[in-house]
Amino acid sequence: MRNLLFAILVITFSTACNRSKKPQASVHPKSDTVVLNKDEVVFISPSDNSIESLKKKHGDNFYTIADDANNYFAEAASYLDSSKVSYKNFDDNKVIVFNKNNKVVKIPRHTSPWYVIFYKNGKYETLDMINVKEDYARFFNDSGPVDGDNLNIKHIIDSIARKKYYVVKEQECDINTDGFDDKIIVFGYNGDINTQDPATKIAPVALLINEQNKGYKVLVNGNIYPNNFGDAFKRLAVKNNFFTIELMNEIPDEYLSEKFITFKFNEATKEVILSKYGENISWSDGRKDEIRCSDSDFGMILYKEYDSNTIKAKCDK
Repeated sequence: MRNLLFAILVITFSTACNRSKKPQASVHPKSDTVVLNKDEVVFISPSDNSIESLKKKHGDNFYTIADDANNYFAEAASYLDSSKVSYKNFDDNKVIVFNKNNKVVKIPRHTSPWYVIFYKNGKYETLDMINVKEDYARFFNDSGPVDGDNLNIKHIIDSIARKKYYVVKEQECDINTDGFDDKIIVFGYNGDINTQDPATKIAPVALLINEQNKGYKVLVNGNIYPNNFGDAFKRLAVKNNFFTIELMNEIPDEYLSEKFITFKFNEATKEVILSKYGENISWSDGRKDEIRCSDSDFGMILYKEYDSNTIKAKCDK
């Protein structure tokens, strides 16, 4: 049964690739590099070697994870097909790049083995396949979620939450200090966290920037918490053009961890970027560890590209 399930997953990805309306890529078919041009939607799935590694890592749970990925892909492909949007499929052996300012930029892998890449005019996002419909509308249209009701907060919240998430915290602010009310909305996963299921490690945090009452620019990040560490949301603090998301994690008789993730609206670039990252760890034996770093350490990280799973490595550079 498991082998049949996996065979169906592979066939589904292959069939969808044949449905794509555009040519695969303007590189030789045997090349390990794919160059993106114009507007692109690219689905990435595990290679044979990655699949074997995933089977060893997850055991029997691999087939459940693969089945979920198959369902998410089927929903995404159905939406794109109905919208007459072409897309491509590659495994993770491919190196995905684009040209910007006469330089070749490599797009890093997402934390999920199955994911999608959106590319447009030198900008990209790597995303899981859970909310492709909403994410596609947000990325390519620079508006809010689908259906265009851009000033209806409830509509935007519902389109992000669906039946998977609930609102933990909603706070009004003026993050770009233009006199128009913006909103930060923290969602929670509507179920139990399963360390073997990447989908349960996502709880979106949405930033709705009011564009002079003409609509909201919607920025969504699903990699802040619970993340691979199973962090819990603690508090949201806003001051002027800065906001801080506080997380906590505790394993009794081992440690207590508190994380402080501060973003700011950059007036020069008109982007929301990571400003500071900090973590306090109190160990049960009395030891204390601190991590402190800022954009002078990790460079410019856009809000939508921040990832709690990888930030520590960037702080250590």
